[in-house]
Amino acid sequence: MADVRSLRVGFSPRLDGISARHVSTLVELTVELPPIVVQRSSLRVVDGMHRLRAARVRGDRHVPVVYFDGSDADAFVAAVQLNLEDCLPLSARDRLAAAKRILASHPQWSDRRIAAVCGVAAKTVAGLRRRSLDTGHHQDVRIGRDGRRHPVSTEEGRRLAEAIVRREPDASLREVARRSGISVGTAFDVRRKALGGGACVPAGQKAPAPPLAELAAVSSPDGLPVTDQELAANIRLQLERLRQDPALRYTDHGKALLRLLTGTLAFISQSSNTAGSVPAHCHESLRAVAQACAGGWYQFSQMLPEERRRHRTVGR
Repeated sequence: MADVRSLRVGFSPRLDGISARHVSTLVELTVELPPIVVQRSSLRVVDGMHRLRAARVRGDRHVPVVYFDGSDADAFVAAVQLNLEDCLPLSARDRLAAAKRILASHPQWSDRRIAAVCGVAAKTVAGLRRRSLDTGHHQDVRIGRDGRRHPVSTEEGRRLAEAIVRREPDASLREVARRSGISVGTAFDVRRKALGGGACVPAGQKAPAPPLAELAAVSSPDGLPVTDQELAANIRLQLERLRQDPALRYTDHGKALLRLLTGTLAFISQSSNTAGSVPAHCHESLRAVAQACAGGWYQFSQMLPEERRRHRTVGR
């Protein structure tokens, strides 16, 4: 608990300040309200100015609080995140202003990470970054939502990967990706182009891997140069073989796995159309769930080669 007189105006991202109507609503509530989030070092409110005002109107002397330990810049980030989840949502103007402020205080953060915090599109943050008047040092690496450092451009990583592929053609895609600092999908694309005689580093632009390359890097033999159409056909063939396998077809676990695989691939084939019909307020939650699902499938795929090698050893 904290004395209401000790708490100070803090880090609210609301440009229009406190809503008198919302304060009146809170005053009339008989249920216990969530604790106010307060920066410990300054006793400035991070989240809960409306609750604090309501407590003062009611004549409360103390309010429950949760302390936040961090810098002013991080406190503002927390304030934006907490207010996005509030019953009084931030306006588009509030969110855009917050994105500008966080871009200035955390320029090393990726566009997607800032966008996720502020509830705006990553393209919006990218536009703000381009128009920024702050010409500070160039950020070669940005920190993504996963907390990991990611290069702004894959050009240097692609060049290094190409050198590794040509010098060590038997190196696995995962090893090439690790040593060159790029994704496994990008490593696949570099290897495919290196073996096919194409340009591994497109001139003047960042060259992401084709949509199916990430899957190819896991499911196809290392170094096999294939087109996206050939890859799709191969995946359909592999799925059909799995459907005909008695070990999967006639067991409960096998049938469940086949249903998951079939549903996932069916969804991928129409994902672009589905994405366009998703309401904007669902984007962040769906993105988090989709990335978790993708990560889970990838981890599952990595378990299989280990099992296969172990069985081969036992069979010898």
